[in-house]
Amino acid sequence: MADDLYTATVTVQDGTATSDDGALSVAFNEPSVLQGSGEGTNPEQLMAAALGSCLLESLRIAATSAGGSTEGAGVDSRVTLSSADGPGYTARYALRVTLPDAGGDASSVLQQALSICPFTKTIDAAALDVQLA
Repeated sequence: MADDLYTATVTVQDGTATSDDGALSVAFNEPSVLQGSGEGTNPEQLMAAALGSCLLESLRIAATSAGGSTEGAGVDSRVTLSSADGPGYTARYALRVTLPDAGGDASSVLQQALSICPFTKTIDAAALDVQLA
């Protein structure tokens, strides 16, 4: 078994998510289209931010190993909820990657980054669409 490198701990209570180190404290609520108040951020925005930032860090690692950089790079992330066949929802994830200075074939760097990124690896491939801009 691999050694644990880092554990993030966040407590969610009464509409606020707070990390144990105090770096994160965010009020959240469901979007108004889902019968929430629409005030603050929502879980879908937090998931989109987590996916985008994790993939961008993985792109940095992959681009550096290819002799490039992530200067000017970015990830636009979308999380789309749909009605499920049963109770609840299903989610689809779309990531659009801009990688101007990959240090080689941008597509290869992106594929390496996807193999590194722990968050994209946990999402069912059928629900994940990643495009290079």
